[in-house]
Amino acid sequence: MGLFNKTNLLIAGLLGGGLYFASQHYTISGLDQLRLESKSPSSSERDWSDPRNWLPVTHSATNPSESSSSNAPVLPPNSRIGELTPAKPITPTIRIASFDLQNYEERKAESVAVQEILVRILRNFDVIAIQGITSRQRDTLPKLVDRLNQEKHAYDYMIGPRVGPVHQSMHFAFLFNTARIETDRYQLYTVEDPGELIEYEPLVGWFRSKGVSPQKALTFSLVNMFISPTRLEQEIHLLPALAESIQQDGRGEDDIVLAGGFGCPDRKLTALTQRKWSVAIQNMPTTVAGDEMLDQIAFPPQTSDEFTGRAGVIDFLRKFNLTIDQATQVSSHLPVWAEFFAEEGGYPGYR
Repeated sequence: MGLFNKTNLLIAGLLGGGLYFASQHYTISGLDQLRLESKSPSSSERDWSDPRNWLPVTHSATNPSESSSSNAPVLPPNSRIGELTPAKPITPTIRIASFDLQNYEERKAESVAVQEILVRILRNFDVIAIQGITSRQRDTLPKLVDRLNQEKHAYDYMIGPRVGPVHQSMHFAFLFNTARIETDRYQLYTVEDPGELIEYEPLVGWFRSKGVSPQKALTFSLVNMFISPTRLEQEIHLLPALAESIQQDGRGEDDIVLAGGFGCPDRKLTALTQRKWSVAIQNMPTTVAGDEMLDQIAFPPQTSDEFTGRAGVIDFLRKFNLTIDQATQVSSHLPVWAEFFAEEGGYPGYR
C-alpha cells in the first residue's frame, strides 16, 4: 500500500490543528516557445451541428527545437506579445504545467471543440497538475487521455479522491508524458486534514525525468493544490509548513514543486518568498479575462538550480483567436508552466 501505511506526519501548533499525510513570467507570448503542433483539425473531426464548436486554430507556431541557430542561452522577454525564439537547451529539459479545467464534466468532455483546444495545449507539457475535475463519471478523464494519445502520443494519468466542500468538490489529477516522465503510483497520496485547516487537500505525486542517466535524473514531488478563496490568508500561511512536511514524508525528496490555484498575485505569497522560494509567474494575469492572477508554480531554493528561467502563461484565447465565450467554455483559467533541467543540479553557469 506504499505510503498509506508509512506516512503519518503532523504539522503541530498551526491555528490550533494539524495536517496529517496519508498515503493512498508571464514571460512568454502564447505558445510561441512551446512544442505546439501546427496541424489544424480536419472538418470531419468537428461536430458542426453544435453551435458551441468553432475553428480553434488560426495561428501556426514555432517549434523551439527547430527554430534556434544559437547555442547561447537566451531568456524570454517579460512581455505578453514577445516573439523571441529560445535557444536550444544545453541539457534536456522538462516542462511542468498547471491547468484548472474549471467544472470539467460531461458537457466539456463531449464538446469536440473544447477537446481539440485542450489536446493542443496539454501536448506541449511533460507533466500537468490538473484541477477542477467535477465530473462524477469515471471515464471523463480517461476519454481526454485517449484523445491526447492519438497520433502515437503516450500520456497517462493519476487521479486523486474527491476533495473540498460537498457542493464545490473536485478531483485533482496528474497527466504525464510517459516518454519523458516516469512515476511510482504507490507514491501517490492525498494530504489528510483532520484539523480542517485546508479546504481542498492537495494531491502529491513523485516523478522522475527520462532521457538522461537514471543516476542523474531529476526527481521531484509535485503538489497539486487549490487554495480556497474563502480561507485565502489562512491557507497561504500554511504553505511553508505544508511543503516542509512533504519533504519529510519518508521519500527523502528535497525538490518540491507547488502547482495550482493560489488564488492571489505573487506579491501576496510572502509566506514563501520570505523563505527564498521562487515563483515562476510574476505580476501577470492568469485568467481569460486578463483581470486576475490566480494560478502559480512555486519551488524552494534547492529546486532553483534546476529551473531554467523559462516560464509562462498560455493565452489560448489570443493564440487560437477565440471569443471570450468560446475560451471560457474551455476554462476561465489560463494554463501556467515552468521549465526545469532534466538532470539534478541543472546546468552550472547557465544563468
